[in-house]
Amino acid sequence: MIGRVLPGTLLPGLCFWLANHVLTHAPYRARHWFLRRYCGFVLGEGSTICAGVFITGSNIRIGANSVVNRGTYLDGRAPLTIGNNVNVSHQALLQTLTHDPYSPDFAVLAKPVAVHDHVWIGARALICPGVTIGEGAVVAAGAVVTRSVAPWTIVAGNPARPIGERPRDIAYRTRYRPWFDTDLE
Repeated sequence: MIGRVLPGTLLPGLCFWLANHVLTHAPYRARHWFLRRYCGFVLGEGSTICAGVFITGSNIRIGANSVVNRGTYLDGRAPLTIGNNVNVSHQALLQTLTHDPYSPDFAVLAKPVAVHDHVWIGARALICPGVTIGEGAVVAAGAVVTRSVAPWTIVAGNPARPIGERPRDIAYRTRYRPWFDTDLE
């Protein structure tokens, strides 16, 4: 049986198992090195993947100074692109795959997700396949984003709807590396 497992399937599975169950609790440098070297991540300078982030798929590109907080699910089975200075809050889900509810054989639908620069995704928000979050937008905690979000727009709810506009004069760089998996820097 083991001889029938394709090397192209076994090796990525092992890499993501190690990333999600062993190295997710390793120090940042070791975790980031492994994700870049063995999982195919592009991870920009100064970016942080916190402990407890669940990762699947190697089509993930994260820009500089972005933070993905604990308990987040990053689905890179189709392209998932996260820009610079992005904050993805705790337990958010960024999904690139779903199933076709009209398909008799439960067909898989793969659609890329793009999160542009200076976006803030709130805790427990769900970003669905095929969505683009425009520059500077804010996705409120618990929002379910089924459609693309215009730049500088604040959305909330299920399904997410615009509730405001964000000022365009933001100038921060997101830097966050808490000590020992706490919220203390």
